[in-house]
Amino acid sequence: MRTIQKWLAIMGILVGNLAMGLSFSLINTNLESIHAQLGATILDLQWMINIYGIFIASNLVTMGRLGDIFGRKKIYLIGLILFAISMFGAGLAPFPGMIIFFQAIWGISGAILLPISQAMLIDIYPEEKKSVAIGIWAAGGGIALAIGPLVGGLLLNFLSWRWIFLINVPFAAIGFFLTALFAKESRTEGESTKIDWGGLLTLTIAIGSFILATVQSNLWRAPIIVGLYAISVISLILLLVIEKRVEMPIIREDLFKSRRFLLSSLGNFSMIAIFWAAIFLLPLYIQKQLQHSPLETGILMLGFAVPVAILSPLSGYLYNKVSSKALIFFGFLLLALSAIMQLQFGEVAEVAFIAIAILLLGMGFGLIWTPTTTGALSAISKNFAGIASGTFVTIQEIGGSLGLAITVTVVRKQSDFVTGFHDGVWVLLLFSIIGICSALFMKKVKRPKPMELNQ
Repeated sequence: MRTIQKWLAIMGILVGNLAMGLSFSLINTNLESIHAQLGATILDLQWMINIYGIFIASNLVTMGRLGDIFGRKKIYLIGLILFAISMFGAGLAPFPGMIIFFQAIWGISGAILLPISQAMLIDIYPEEKKSVAIGIWAAGGGIALAIGPLVGGLLLNFLSWRWIFLINVPFAAIGFFLTALFAKESRTEGESTKIDWGGLLTLTIAIGSFILATVQSNLWRAPIIVGLYAISVISLILLLVIEKRVEMPIIREDLFKSRRFLLSSLGNFSMIAIFWAAIFLLPLYIQKQLQHSPLETGILMLGFAVPVAILSPLSGYLYNKVSSKALIFFGFLLLALSAIMQLQFGEVAEVAFIAIAILLLGMGFGLIWTPTTTGALSAISKNFAGIASGTFVTIQEIGGSLGLAITVTVVRKQSDFVTGFHDGVWVLLLFSIIGICSALFMKKVKRPKPMELNQ
């Protein structure tokens, strides 16, 4: 691939990833404006996020597999179209229920864009530069997530809440144009193209019922929640039975035999759980407790974006030079330190102290994301990049949904906001400890292995 064409293809792929990160951050941190201006209830707002979590996590592996079979570029372009439709529809929605409907489409588009954008970058870059490619991917997504509060503050200051959705449509168009013109098609060669429909159905039910039970655990009666968890467990058992009998299972057994894949996925699970919870807690504390404006909150949250922008590609470079285990370990130590600082936030807090805690959060995120992603995706053949990435990102999104659900539950159990905030931060610290433990059990890997399973 010629250099210019290669970089234009990479830009097209990254634009889709950036748009997903920006839209997630914009929507999650500006729900209060929708509540105030559209008359949405708290339950409406919860479902706007819950429906996204259910649809994206339930379909990630499926969409990665479809990309492997039918062509990653083709499926990716469909994802960009669905993303544009979801953002345009939600931005023009006349009532909350319509936003919820388009949020479900947004979830499906995210299930396409996140794993397939990773897989397409892996196909463009040679093996020895895979970690650098993933570092660029992580930096783009991380920066987009972090600047969302600032962009949202500016939009709400000059325009209406509808532009929280509508601003993403041009990104989808640019990504579609660049990818369609300059990216090359890639798919799995020499393997069966049969689709494991039974596996897809049981996986969707297992993940969907699990997430639904988790996010609604503080709203619905206990028998319903227990029943949903039971459905999830039964579906998971059926999935394991089905996968042993089909020619091309949707869940590859060799992935879960890989120590590197499992521990990298656990680390990423914990990191994203912390991020989803933190992006909910910190803007809420800064605006609700300290009475800062959305724009001021966005400026403070830039302290997250800067280290992510610097450290994500740098950690991709360092992945080939030093132990990825050390990068992940020290990253989680920084996240733990940030959580300890947040436990000191009270009725009032110094802006400089808050900024340092946010900065440490971004530094930890930047050190962890690339090594965990590269480690997991190095565990499987390049031919199955889509399904490996889909499985990895599924675990990641379940972590985010679980982290956010637990955090929201413990915060709302307290009548005093600061007390609830502290309870939520303890959740962040718990996930930091899980991440530290996952790093301690990793083997020291200084360079990516050849494209074969690494036990």
